[in-house]
Amino acid sequence: MVNIISPRVMLVFTWGGEELVAAMTDVVYRAYSIEDALDRVRKNPDIVRRRITNFLRDGHHSVLEFMGASWLIEGSRAFTHELVRHRVASYWQESQRYVDYAKGQLRYVLPPKLASELGSYLENVGHAYVGARSSMEPEDARYILPNAMASRVWVQMNAREFFLNFMPLRTGLGAFHEIRLIAWLMFNTLLDKFPITARWVWDNLPKLHPDYCRNVDKLKTIYGTEDCRVISIKDAFEKWGIEIPTPLRELISS
Repeated sequence: MVNIISPRVMLVFTWGGEELVAAMTDVVYRAYSIEDALDRVRKNPDIVRRRITNFLRDGHHSVLEFMGASWLIEGSRAFTHELVRHRVASYWQESQRYVDYAKGQLRYVLPPKLASELGSYLENVGHAYVGARSSMEPEDARYILPNAMASRVWVQMNAREFFLNFMPLRTGLGAFHEIRLIAWLMFNTLLDKFPITARWVWDNLPKLHPDYCRNVDKLKTIYGTEDCRVISIKDAFEKWGIEIPTPLRELISS
């Protein structure tokens, strides 16, 4: 029996915040103490909205590095090979040298259609790995393991890297469907944590990467819309047979 799972994303924590970034504008330029500046923006949320929006619009993006998020993700090795190309981030990934998958930990990440087509191959791979483990260490037996092998990775990114680099690159229509799915799941966890930034990025996504809407003319008839963002979401979640989470679904319909 081949153990097939879907990609999983869990928000571990966030740091900083839009209120803090907005307040520090006054602190850095000596208008208020930290305590007074925070009290002022908490009483006047319009200040936060205006300042964060202006930073995003005017390209003052370095301030976004003072907030960010951390996730525990489980995806395929094909996915993690792409993920770690984003160098302005921190990663702690499951080691195939030290995990002995012969002890019941063989699991694969595949969309349903591929799972049905490749299941017998993966079963053979599993038997080969278990057999190899009888005569060699995990670090050598791992050469057998495929890109479909599930891998856990702890990821941490600041908001500038995530919202303005990772999201435009990895949710565009030319991106690999698994990293696209995971990027949207990560984005979904931050809609209520950094609402001003998330909304601005959502509104501007197609403008943030020149190739974001690749092949949209071929896909718009399938999904009944020309909105590249909506196509990206529907296509990724449909391929993986996963329901679009409520916050993301509400964003689409807003």
